[in-house]
Parts: sequence; C-alpha cells; structure tokens
Amino acid sequence: MANCVREIEGDLFSAPKDHSLAHCVAADLKMGAGIAVRFKQLYGKVDELKAQNVGVGKVAVLTDGSQRYIYYLITKKTYNLKPTYDDLTKSLQAMKEHMAKNGVGKLAIPRIGCGIDGLEWDKVKEILNKVFGEAGSYEIVVYNYIPK
Repeated sequence: MANCVREIEGDLFSAPKDHSLAHCVAADLKMGAGIAVRFKQLYGKVDELKAQNVGVGKVAVLTDGSQRYIYYLITKKTYNLKPTYDDLTKSLQAMKEHMAKNGVGKLAIPRIGCGIDGLEWDKVKEILNKVFGEAGSYEIVVYNYIPK
C-alpha cells in the first residue's frame, strides 16, 4: 500500500488550483460549524448540492468554474450525528470514482472526520491510503491549519 497522503501546515483554501477540495458534511447540508462554514461561504450553491439528493456514503460535487471540483463527502444523516469509519470509507470511494472519471489526481483536504466529528486521524489517514494509495496515481495533501 503506497503512502499517498502528505501533511503540511497551512490554509486549505490557499491550495493550488490544480488540487480539488473535499470535506465532510451531513446529508442535511446545514454546514453550520467547523471548516464547512468556510466552504459554504466560499462556494455557496447549497441548493445545487441539495438537488443532487445524495445519501450517506456518497459524495455531492460542485465545480468552481475551472478545472477544480469541490467534493462534499456525505458521512452522516444530520449535522448532530457522528460519522462511522465505514460511511467515511464509502464516501471516499464514491469520490475516487468521480476523480478517476474526471482525471482528478490531486486533492487537498483538512483532517476530514476529525475535529467536530471525533474520528481518529491515524485511522482516517490509513483509510485514505487504502482508498487512494494502491494505484500510485493520487496525491492527497492534508492541510493542518495552525493559527499563528
């Protein structure tokens, strides 16, 4: 299993434009807390996401008008629940399918599922390497935001 996950310090939203972005959300798409708030402010289009009518274990997708996709990993039903590793894995696999079809090889993410959702980063990182590591064709950059 290749290690395709690289961690850096910095602001996710300053990632190079050739990196698509992803984060975890609930199926209700409230996005009222954590980094999801910034995604909502920057990319909006919540109605467009809702219209995709995506369930848990899947992914909703926006494009920012260039070559970049913004992935919304649906890892739980409502904002007040906690995701499971299993649902996170399914969402990541759904995203990988979209990435493969659309020639996306580079992805920038926060420590998904950690933070408010309470998953353990070591386990999440292992899942990311499992899902994306085998082909050697994906680069996942994890932005750890350290406020100065």
